[in-house]
Amino acid sequence: MPKEKEKQRVVLVGSDVTVGQISDWWRMIGDGTIDHETLANILQNPKKFNKGVALVRVLKIFGVDKVITAEQVAKIYDLMTPQSVRIRYSEATLRRCAAENKSGASDWRLIYCHGLSLREQREKWGTDKEVQPCHHKDNTWWLKKEEDKWANFKPEDGYYLLNFKPRFANMKWQPQEDEIKKLGPQFERCHETIFSEAVFTNFKVNGERIAENWWHWGVSVSSIGGHVSVGSFDLDGWSVNSYYGNRCNPNLRVCLALKFEF
Repeated sequence: MPKEKEKQRVVLVGSDVTVGQISDWWRMIGDGTIDHETLANILQNPKKFNKGVALVRVLKIFGVDKVITAEQVAKIYDLMTPQSVRIRYSEATLRRCAAENKSGASDWRLIYCHGLSLREQREKWGTDKEVQPCHHKDNTWWLKKEEDKWANFKPEDGYYLLNFKPRFANMKWQPQEDEIKKLGPQFERCHETIFSEAVFTNFKVNGERIAENWWHWGVSVSSIGGHVSVGSFDLDGWSVNSYYGNRCNPNLRVCLALKFEF
């Protein structure tokens, strides 16, 4: 009996998708396996289905000292390790940031954040300066009810690209915003809640005191109309403050973040 011909695997150039898989795709649309709602969702939000760059590849691009993984963070915060976390940046973006690090122009880190609120972070780390890291014991103004909206804010969890090299000292808040805009639409002022979690996580992993003698001027606005700042990470603990936008202070700086690309 003649041997059955081995089924050929025809692959599209630059892709792992076979011609047979494309045929199956059209068949499933035709027989209703993929309904109109699902198809519309895929076509309208194609980036949603992008798996991103594999973590092992990111570690090769950045180096292990510039990446803090979801598994590491879960151990630090005694939380469940999230499964199948996408890294929502392209390889081109990651390589560009790594090149900036190599030149000394930036200090980009890829850090997983659980999205804990500032108050949850304070509860986690406490205020005992004999147990580092900690929050400043007497820094309590932001625990009042009128600050609930921003102090209880929980950002989206995920891997964030953050530049720990502070920028735009001696500038008012809006001029800082103008400078960020000049960099391009992909850049933004890091949310102070994300920055705070990332700094504490980094301390636990690397022993660094980011923002030891400066403040990251954040996004939120306090009840008195000032923009929230976080930092001054000395042995007395992490502090949360609020400064009006017309302040011009060498210690009020900006940590840049890159927006998710998909």
